[in-house]
Amino acid sequence: MKIFIKINKVLPILLWLFSTLNAQELSNVQCLKDMEIAAKSADQVSAKILAPQTYKKASTLKNKALSPSKSEKYVCQQAIKSFEQFNAATKFANLATQILSSSIFNRRNAIKANGPQEYPSKWQKAERKFVLATKSIENNNIQRAEKLNIDASQEFNAIELLSIKDLILANARIQINLAKDKKAERYAPITLNQAYGFLNSADRELTTDRYNIEIANLLVEKSIERSSHAIFLSILIQNLQDKLLTTEELIIEWETNLAKIANSADIYPLVTNGYSPLTDSLVNYIDALRLQRQYLEQDQKDNLIQIADLKEEIRNLDERLGGVTQERENLNKKIEAQARVKEQFDKVEKMFNSTEARVFRENNNVILRMIGLTFGSNESSIMTESLPLLAKLEKAIDVYPRSEIIIEGHTDSQGDDQLNQKLSQQRADSIKQYMINAMRIQSYRIIATGFGETRPVANNETALGREKNRRIDIVLKTLQNDAIN
Repeated sequence: MKIFIKINKVLPILLWLFSTLNAQELSNVQCLKDMEIAAKSADQVSAKILAPQTYKKASTLKNKALSPSKSEKYVCQQAIKSFEQFNAATKFANLATQILSSSIFNRRNAIKANGPQEYPSKWQKAERKFVLATKSIENNNIQRAEKLNIDASQEFNAIELLSIKDLILANARIQINLAKDKKAERYAPITLNQAYGFLNSADRELTTDRYNIEIANLLVEKSIERSSHAIFLSILIQNLQDKLLTTEELIIEWETNLAKIANSADIYPLVTNGYSPLTDSLVNYIDALRLQRQYLEQDQKDNLIQIADLKEEIRNLDERLGGVTQERENLNKKIEAQARVKEQFDKVEKMFNSTEARVFRENNNVILRMIGLTFGSNESSIMTESLPLLAKLEKAIDVYPRSEIIIEGHTDSQGDDQLNQKLSQQRADSIKQYMINAMRIQSYRIIATGFGETRPVANNETALGREKNRRIDIVLKTLQNDAIN
């Protein structure tokens, strides 16, 4: 009886202790969970870069919370502090995204152009100002942050331009230096100056519009051609001066090459009375070919007009017969379907500029190469600055409401093959999850696949080529009868 009474007194105490310990354990689990959620939110807005001080404090507290052999009370206290700091870092990062938008944009472009590697000292200077700007925001010194933003933005912009010029103009500069090594400044100065002129023109074009490189590339090609010709002339003139080649031998060599051209035109290369008769014959031959081409082009235009007239006659005949045949109806449906496909494609293509995405077709598939969709180094989280581009992507997908969506992740050839494969899959999965959560697209429509470095679209030996290979491709497997929204 006494034993029973003692048990009745002790049992409630034991139950209370058990429930208290269990509640504490559950509380610790929730503290750690909240901390991890806050940390993930901070990472998604790049708080490590945009709010470095606060993010560092939060990470230090997080490590303390995860330290082994600490009391449950201590763990929860540190987790709560870390949670608060991560939330503060997220707030500062969002504010920095607004205040430092220009420097963030130019910084990203400079990184794409390989600026940190090409101009390390200039990059460090710009980066210091950028970091000071982020810290000023954390210290509530917005005015100083805005001033530093202007300075850093200008310096990042200059670094990007220098890097782009280095990439585009490099071959022309190399060829000019080779020409100088062959003493072109002495023996072929006119031709060498022409090479310099084309190079300087290319430089000015890039200064005006660094992203419109088509004209600059043409000027670079001309500069390289002039430099190469200057090298040829320098060697030739030096050979003449050194008596390695006589003037007669040089003229005979030219006449031999001229004869090859004449023979291809069925003209006898007679030069006994100078070069004018042969030159005139070649000019007349070329003019005749040009005239013949004009006649052929005119014939083609006439044929197109005749085809149009025949189509009109067929249409009139159909009307007189009181209708069209089933075959003609089917043909008209095909024509309408093709027109609808073109209309859809044109609509999607116009949504993106050249820095955002390249849109092209492969059979019935529409491929969106998301040039402007970037990730941090070895990261798979979607960056805040990519959200406007993803909003455009959503509108593009809406044009094909019943399409199957294939997300292809790709990397460059740098690093381990297996790690690249894993990273490309993670990035594709990240985009897929965003489509499901933010765009409300049914998961059964989406396939995410990582290809690693196995499908390059450019040369991995250059920085620009590697940048093009680090990409996300969105493949829309369309249906012919998809309606336009």
